[in-house]
Amino acid sequence: MLLCTVVHRIHAQDTTATRCAGQKIEHISIHSAAPTAALLRRIHTIGSIVGAIHTTTNPELIRRFLLLQEGDDCNELRRSESERILRAQPFIASATVDVLPDSFGTVMLDVHTTDEISLVLDGAIGHGHPPLRLIRVGDANIGGEGVYMAGNWRSGGAFRDGYGGRIVDNQLLDHPYTATAEANLNPLGSDWHGEVMHAYYTDIQRIAWRARAGGSDDYVQFLNDINSSHALRVTRSYFDIGGIFRLGPPGKLMLLGGSISGDNERPATNQVLIAKDGFEPDPSRDLLGRYVPHRIARANLLFGVRDIGFAQVRGFDALSATQDLPIGLQLGTMVGRSLSILGSRDNDYFVASDLYVGAANHHGGFRMQAETEARHDNSLGQWDGMLADGRAIEYVKFTHTNTTLASIEFSGGWKQRLPFNLTLSDPVGGVRGYAASNIPGGQRLVIRLEDHQFIGKPFEFGDFGLGAFVDGGRLWAGDIPYGVNTPVYTSVGFSILAAVPAASARLWRIDFAYALRSTGGGRFEVRFGGNDKTTFFLTEPGDIQSIRERTVPSSVFRWPQ
Repeated sequence: MLLCTVVHRIHAQDTTATRCAGQKIEHISIHSAAPTAALLRRIHTIGSIVGAIHTTTNPELIRRFLLLQEGDDCNELRRSESERILRAQPFIASATVDVLPDSFGTVMLDVHTTDEISLVLDGAIGHGHPPLRLIRVGDANIGGEGVYMAGNWRSGGAFRDGYGGRIVDNQLLDHPYTATAEANLNPLGSDWHGEVMHAYYTDIQRIAWRARAGGSDDYVQFLNDINSSHALRVTRSYFDIGGIFRLGPPGKLMLLGGSISGDNERPATNQVLIAKDGFEPDPSRDLLGRYVPHRIARANLLFGVRDIGFAQVRGFDALSATQDLPIGLQLGTMVGRSLSILGSRDNDYFVASDLYVGAANHHGGFRMQAETEARHDNSLGQWDGMLADGRAIEYVKFTHTNTTLASIEFSGGWKQRLPFNLTLSDPVGGVRGYAASNIPGGQRLVIRLEDHQFIGKPFEFGDFGLGAFVDGGRLWAGDIPYGVNTPVYTSVGFSILAAVPAASARLWRIDFAYALRSTGGGRFEVRFGGNDKTTFFLTEPGDIQSIRERTVPSSVFRWPQ
């Protein structure tokens, strides 16, 4: 059973020379370091190449994320929150903010950060021609200014090749605002997205806001046989603008806000088959007439309550990085009402909620996250568009270098207004070893058991570890077209784990998974990837994200994401 019996806040061990206690801050010293390992420094040529590619983060950019300035009274909450905000930035691997006393009764803040590797480079290779299926190249910290820029190319096979790009400025106009622009011309369909936001970084800040717009043109597919899938084209566009403000002291507080949002959903009237060689006529036409267009504009109320602290832990979701594990409870809600004066053609109510629970002790921790949403059609007097997603993880530390993780994950949709299905092949929510599976279902349950062992830091290059895992999951047909009740599909495997530079929160891993069933798309599979799972919120499966209303934040406290 996933259970943590001890629920309390753990204060980080005091590693500074002193603590903030109202002393005057005389000076703030900032030391930003590149992710250069000792091994690279020994190899002059490689070290020169890395130095030419990577520009160390600008100290002034780091200074603007701090919640304390020279001349302020030193406040321990603002010091620890500054440290946590820096660690949360995608281009920073580690950060500390230490307090150093001087002989005059004042103090100096000594800030040390180490960058993540800024080079963005990943791809995919497969059988057939061309062997290269995907490549993405870019820089995650251009000029040391916290700007991410990357472009990608994807082989389209029988369809056109895909191209796209993404740019993110993590400190727009020298303020803690984030601006994002992204566009992709995919082998099938296209999408674009743009937003400007002031994220809710910390309970100390009073307000957060966002403005966003975007659209997509996609084909939602359902399995027909091993060679083709039923598909229906769906075009969507959306906009949203709103904000929230804090009521109450940091840690124990409420958030209250509002937004205006709009969604335009247009399922196509022609159903097709998508095969390996292109489009084909679909004689079944089972999807036609099942989905109808919706044009919705709503006024939304946002509300949340929180009693949250943070425990500094190591070796939970990373090998050796310091992780700020949220402990406590928070609940967020969103209630929306469509308004014809805003251009809405639908008459409905919309509700969404999110729940987070976290706990920790000296031997492990627990975290649970769940989101739900549903719409009430006032014209028909019934609920539809119901969606639920939840994950719970138990961490057990047998030694300071070993961690066992047990998790249970559920996703489901009912009476969806757009074409929708879940599979076991989703990279986040699926079962490793079944990437080739496209059996559709309306609900999915996956259980995982993993063990991670931190080995060490070979040649001071970075962190290195090994892991082993067992996955098991199944689907229920639900009420979706072509849905299937499946048996339990399981896999076993091992992982090679690494973090570069050492103590980075971004965990790179190669998973070798062996499917214990050859049916359902199961096979031996090798997966490679890297991501940061030490963030407050757990990553949501892609097939759930794709069906959510585009203007709904996954959590009020994650606003505006």
